[in-house]
Amino acid sequence: SMANAHYMCRKMLHKIFILSRKTTFISFNSHKRRSFGSYYTRQDDSFLLSLLVQRHHHHRQQQHQHQGFITRTNTSLSRRKIAALEEDLIRAIGQLEDPILSKDLKTLGWLPRRLIIKEDEEIVTLTIQIPSLLNPGLDELKRRVESTANDMLHDTGLKIAIDIQISKPFPIFTSSTDQRNEYLKTLGPGLANVSHFLAVYSCKGGVGKSTTSVNLAYEMARMGGRVGLLDVDIYGPSLPILVKPDDPAVRQSTIGTGMIKPIEHRGVKLLSLGYVSPDSGVPGSGEAGGAAVMRGPMAGRVVTQLLKGTEWGDLDVLVLDLPPGTGDVQLALCQDLRLTGAVAVTTPSKLALADAKKGIDMFTSLGVPTLAIVENMSYFVCDGGGKHYPFGKAVLEEETQNVFQLPISVVTNDANDSGVPLALSRPSAAELELSVFESLAATVARGLLISQHGKGSSTDANQDSFSPVQTHRVIFPKSTSEDEFDIASTHVSLSDKEQGFIARFFSDKGAMQIVIPGIVLRFRHPKTGEIIDGDEKESNSIVKKHKTARLWPAKLEPKGRYGYCIKWADGATIIYSMISIAKAAGAVPVKS
Repeated sequence: SMANAHYMCRKMLHKIFILSRKTTFISFNSHKRRSFGSYYTRQDDSFLLSLLVQRHHHHRQQQHQHQGFITRTNTSLSRRKIAALEEDLIRAIGQLEDPILSKDLKTLGWLPRRLIIKEDEEIVTLTIQIPSLLNPGLDELKRRVESTANDMLHDTGLKIAIDIQISKPFPIFTSSTDQRNEYLKTLGPGLANVSHFLAVYSCKGGVGKSTTSVNLAYEMARMGGRVGLLDVDIYGPSLPILVKPDDPAVRQSTIGTGMIKPIEHRGVKLLSLGYVSPDSGVPGSGEAGGAAVMRGPMAGRVVTQLLKGTEWGDLDVLVLDLPPGTGDVQLALCQDLRLTGAVAVTTPSKLALADAKKGIDMFTSLGVPTLAIVENMSYFVCDGGGKHYPFGKAVLEEETQNVFQLPISVVTNDANDSGVPLALSRPSAAELELSVFESLAATVARGLLISQHGKGSSTDANQDSFSPVQTHRVIFPKSTSEDEFDIASTHVSLSDKEQGFIARFFSDKGAMQIVIPGIVLRFRHPKTGEIIDGDEKESNSIVKKHKTARLWPAKLEPKGRYGYCIKWADGATIIYSMISIAKAAGAVPVKS
């Protein structure tokens, strides 16, 4: 009856009151507070009932927002319709593929984190979390999402609005957690939030490597990327001539003793020995500094200080403008950093091309793919419109299909002399040059994206033909597993068993762990992994003969994507490539 219901309601409210006696004040709106004493009267019924209802609705609203993606704002849609709309949208959008990666958003982990419906504005805001704006297919992806969502929202009268959010960058890894932590420790705090390292190199000086580095960096920043540029050429720093910042002062950082901040100019973080004060005591420092006279070990320390002693902050990519050649600086960077890729710069002359191919071979052997080749000063166009090739026509397509030809250009030279890069000044007379740099930036960005997320299957033959990141995959014939393993993700640790190593190899389906006796690896070629004597039978006898020599590994240090540096108990220090370690474990390379 109504009387019994009223009695039960009052009894429940009374229990709430008893439980709340220790609370001196309870707020029931934004302006008033209700004080509880030690008594309870019928006049408190309406207050407690309204408080109970208010708290119930607040709890349900919080629960709904926590469990779902859609936040209602003044909409007439029922909760059931909202839940169904949410489920359908998330499922449909999650199946859409990124046009570059050929992977769906659910697999990539870019699914919407929030949908907000505002019926009064007739808009559904969809937020997508992506790692970087350096994605040439981002506009096409947004178009696909908008088209799919608007088709689904057609009957509701609502429209979709895409909100792109960028996640915090972090170094890209393909290895285990232990190796990741060790690598982060090696990088230090200054590089802890840099996703990719990109080397721009040449094997001849004066071919336009620094010009390419600067304009590539600013074109990627124009795409929306968080970009840094380090002039690693300490013997002849060019960056202070090519870019004259409004504020060229290099300031101290607060994240560590002796650390500095890069110069930020027009969306790119810059650093060069030429920007450093001449009072620093480093030979060659300052824009008007003298010759940087220093031996290799000191040069290496200066490079390390510029690289790791700088607070680079959040970067999608740090472009490294390397000195010419294939010397200690290049090797040190390749071994200490996990370079995602590289860009080669050359001229079409046979002399420069011969050295460029050596550079490509060196970076390939170190596990660093060359994403593009820039053929600078390739041709010029005369007043009559004819195209002339003073250095001849180069044939570089066999090295990579991504070859970009830049003409001999007055506007490029004028931009270099003015200290305002072509990618910033953007004169109308440089339409051809700018189009080349834009295409180069898009190609490099695509390579970085694929290296981070991999590439799925695609029905588009044109997309399948482009794969800038070459990975080495192996199989183990003596194993029961038929999986292919990517040696770039190999993790190696020391083992007391057989005085050797524990190597873990990872495939798309799982992992395999193999013990490699130290003596077996010691008699492998550090680069190729072939048995040193070339005869397996003879090598086995050598191994038996040297077992009494106690050749075991004493220390192990990862060297980027290339391999591991092993210090042996007899004093020898050797850097072994990943393929060498894999072959010592019994692996056989998969022929592409």
